[in-house]
Amino acid sequence: DSSSFCLTNELLVSARSQCPQMLLILIARKELDIPKSLFAMTVPIHLNKMQKSDMKSFIRSLFCEPGMIDKNMRVDGDVADCIYECTKGCPLFTERVVFWAMRKKIIELDESRNRVVINSTLNGDPIGRLRGLLPAQLNEEILEVLNNLPHQEMDALKVACCLGTMFRIERFEALKYEGFYESLLAVIASHGIFDKIDVEHYKWKHIAVFEAVESIIISNERIEIHGRIADALNPLTVDHVEGDAQFARHYSMAERWKEAYSQYMEAGKKAERNLDFLGALSLYKQAESCLKQMEGQPSLEQMLSPRIAIGLCLRELIRYDDAEIELEYCLNATNNVSEENKASIEFTETYLKVITALATLKQAQSKYLEAIELYDRALPIARENQGLHSQVWLANHVAAYAEILRKSGNVFKAKKLHSEALEYRTAAVEVGACTILELASSYTQLGCTLFGLGDFSKAFNFHKKALVARVEHLDFHHSLVSESLNYCADVLQSMGNGKDGIALGMHAANIRKTAFGTFHPAYAHALSVLGSCYHSIGRSYDALELLEECLDICEVAFSMSHANLIPNLMLYGSILRVTGNLHKSRSVYKRALTIHKKNFGDGNEKQRKGMEDQLLDEMILITNPKMKAPLDMPIPSIQLESEKEHLLICVDFGSRPSDEYMLSVASSLQQMGILQLVGVICVCPPQVERADMARGGMDSLLLPDVPVAFSGVSTDQMNNNSVLMFKSDYGRPSPHVNNSGVELLTRALKSAPDKSLVLMCSTCLGDAAEVIDNNPSLFSRAVKEVIILGSVKPLKRSKYLE
Repeated sequence: DSSSFCLTNELLVSARSQCPQMLLILIARKELDIPKSLFAMTVPIHLNKMQKSDMKSFIRSLFCEPGMIDKNMRVDGDVADCIYECTKGCPLFTERVVFWAMRKKIIELDESRNRVVINSTLNGDPIGRLRGLLPAQLNEEILEVLNNLPHQEMDALKVACCLGTMFRIERFEALKYEGFYESLLAVIASHGIFDKIDVEHYKWKHIAVFEAVESIIISNERIEIHGRIADALNPLTVDHVEGDAQFARHYSMAERWKEAYSQYMEAGKKAERNLDFLGALSLYKQAESCLKQMEGQPSLEQMLSPRIAIGLCLRELIRYDDAEIELEYCLNATNNVSEENKASIEFTETYLKVITALATLKQAQSKYLEAIELYDRALPIARENQGLHSQVWLANHVAAYAEILRKSGNVFKAKKLHSEALEYRTAAVEVGACTILELASSYTQLGCTLFGLGDFSKAFNFHKKALVARVEHLDFHHSLVSESLNYCADVLQSMGNGKDGIALGMHAANIRKTAFGTFHPAYAHALSVLGSCYHSIGRSYDALELLEECLDICEVAFSMSHANLIPNLMLYGSILRVTGNLHKSRSVYKRALTIHKKNFGDGNEKQRKGMEDQLLDEMILITNPKMKAPLDMPIPSIQLESEKEHLLICVDFGSRPSDEYMLSVASSLQQMGILQLVGVICVCPPQVERADMARGGMDSLLLPDVPVAFSGVSTDQMNNNSVLMFKSDYGRPSPHVNNSGVELLTRALKSAPDKSLVLMCSTCLGDAAEVIDNNPSLFSRAVKEVIILGSVKPLKRSKYLE
């Protein structure tokens, strides 16, 4: 799949520079869909059936010691014909058949002739006898061996087959006491059927053996074995295997449908917590299947719980229409309940789950009025039933309603409700009834609400608190960490500090790309925030590419009039305006206004008027094409009165980790006020790719306003120094990397006061040398020091500029 190929790509690219040689073998029964990025370093090998000539060589190797092939040995033609006719060239079957025939002394090595022949002692026609004796199927040969096993060992193999192709022995304590473990070890010692992966894990060595054993387990026996396995796991349910899909499968295969239903539901919830919504969807469907097999009429809660869960998973997978079908079915089912049964607590709880799930779906579809109507019914019910649940349960309902109100534009009421939810969760944390991660959800929700009210400082503080809590308790690459990074970046650019927001936004986009994929709206939102940060510091052409990618995702994921398109279109219009595409900018603004009216009408007068004012500003700006943003990045201001060192670096970014480290140190020193980086020039080929990588690396190091250039000077020495680059997740082409090294160095020298620049080179001096040759007076006036990292020949005094 795509994720494993992504890992393979990273592995192979890093292997170029980090180990002398590596061979990675991928094995698949189906044709592999190899990504373009791996074409150049991939050699596909198709394992077809052996030809007769190949099989002769293979048979010969089986009669020799490992690593000592006798090339002079021959295989009798009758032997090869009979075995090939039996095995059809299958390597595994051929190996098994040859070993079987050797054990039965049907074929042998005639050492006097150094030839593999049919045993001459066979009665009658030897060739006919050989054809009649050879097993017709691979299973036959395998089972002939297995059928000779003692009963206990054969039983152990059948149990192991029901456990799966790989299993953990330590989880089956009860089976140990039945003798399973000892019998399994005996089979391993005598026949080597299993590989021991580690202390607990065992794996079937050959799938053919697994399938052979599976073929002899009859239906009733299979049910009995899975029942034994489920009983063995049952004592471990609470601490070890609750929510284990494999445990649920054993109950299902044992036809214990009630237990299987419960376990599949728990396994689905576990998958959801791990953000595996596709896996959870499959598990909930399995639970629904178990429900149909149960005896008697299931309760309303049992009947609807899988469908509610399926609807929520479909919503997370952006399959809104399918989710709506599931949840509308649940709503109709609750409406059809008789009035006398509606008074029960079970009905109330189930009805609450249905309408809240449907409300969150309507919110995701930007059908805010319908969502509010549903939660207007749900929240009073939740408050009435608070005594049956915890404060955290009520806080979740209050916060869910507040999010719908915030999305619909009613931020004042949303703030009140989110503050109430925060109080509930804070109180729960104090008594140990709530985790800090649940409290972080309130920080995030309240931060978003304050952002909508324009209180950016308080919003940033809440998002920062959520980020600290999540980084402390989760892996940095968790999707919740990316959410906090994303919101912090968004608030920073709104506060006029897009420079710091870029680094956070880059991390958020990379995490979401891995966690959700490149077609998910969560990734699109990260691209939009990152684009707004670039736009705020004047790098609007970088922002343009990000917003176009963002909108491509949104156009597929959302309907044409979805409210989530509005902020992205407004930002896109602003970027188009400053990049000179004024006509398209106006049409984008008009579309945003149309979508806003369709979703909100005239209800949010302030927001509607703001959009109309922005559209009017656009009409004015369309007559002023001089507003177009420049591609060239300005040289940072150089102030002599400060004690900073002003540094321009020539480097081959992407060749050595030390170059990245050098820029990291420069960034830290700049934050401390010790130096100021004026520019970076990437010299050796491939210069443009190196410059793009340096641009991304510096963006992640809080240096997005420092210009980067690529060398335009080509010499034999530089071309000979071309080396492979390592890959990075931050390197992407940037339209703002558009200057040659000579142009950037000349601009920096002209803007610099006398004796104010330090030039540091860790690579060839091509660009600096050209500037010195063409304008030595400018170079000697502005540069006070040249630092060369590496080995150089000593210069003669006559070659000095001064």
